Amino acid sequence: MSRSAPPPQSTPAPQEWSLRRCTATLSDDPDGARDYAADWHNHGGGLEAEQCDAMAQMELGDVAGAATALDRLAHTPDWPAGAASGGQAAGAAGAVVDERAALPRRAALAEQAARAWQADDSPRQALDSAGYGLTLAPGSPTLRLVYARVAVELDQPARAIATLTPLPDAPAERDEALVARAGAWRRLGRIDQGMADINAALKDAPHDGAALLERGILYMRQGEMEAARADWQDVVTLAPDSDEADLARQDLSLLETDPEAP
Repeated sequence: MSRSAPPPQSTPAPQEWSLRRCTATLSDDPDGARDYAADWHNHGGGLEAEQCDAMAQMELGDVAGAATALDRLAHTPDWPAGAASGGQAAGAAGAVVDERAALPRRAALAEQAARAWQADDSPRQALDSAGYGLTLAPGSPTLRLVYARVAVELDQPARAIATLTPLPDAPAERDEALVARAGAWRRLGRIDQGMADINAALKDAPHDGAALLERGILYMRQGEMEAARADWQDVVTLAPDSDEADLARQDLSLLETDPEAP
C-alpha cells in the first residue's frame, strides 16, 4: 500500500493573523517579525501589518524609518475602534471605521513615533509627533510626559511646565511628571520650585534613580556639593547599569575635577 503524501502546509487563515502574533518575537527575531508583517500585508493585513513592520524596523536599527512610518500611521484616520485586533485586519476593505473611537489608538501610535524620534536624536520631530498625539488625546499622561521632556531638551522649559500642570492623578505617572517638571524649573533658574517637585517625587519613590539624579543637580546648583555627591553615589549603587548611573558617574567625575563649582 502506498503511503499518502503529507498534506501541504497551509498559510494562516486571515482570522489567524494578529498584531499580537506579529510582535511576539520582535525582540528575539525582528527579521522574522518583519517577514510575518510582509506576508500578513499580502493577506490584507492593512494598517496593523504596517504597524508591526514599523516596530520591526525599530528593532533592526532603522529608527528614523520606523518613526516616519509610525507618524504616518498616526495621521491615518481609517483605523477600527478599540485595541489592536486579533482578527480582522485594520484598514482592510469593508472594515467598519469609527474615527472618533479610534483616536486613542492613533494617539498611541503618535507616542510611539515620538519615542522613536527621541531614540533617533531628533527632538524637533519628536515634539511634532507628541504634539499631534495630544491633539488626538489631550489628557494622555504619557504623551504629556514625552512632549514635556522633549520641550526641555529643546530649551523650552516653560512649555514643559505648562504641559505637565496639572499633574497626573496616578501616582507613578505623577512622580515621573514631577521629575520632568523639576528639570524644567531648574532650566528656568527656579531651583526652590524644582526642589519642591523632586522631593515630592522622592517621598513616593525614594529609590528612583532619575529623581535622585535630578536632586543631585539641584543640590549642586544650590552649592550643596556633599548632598549632590551622596545622591549621585546612591544612583550608581542602586542601578549601576542604568543610563542614570552613567550620568551620575559623569557628574561625580566633574565634581572631583572642580569640587567647588556650582
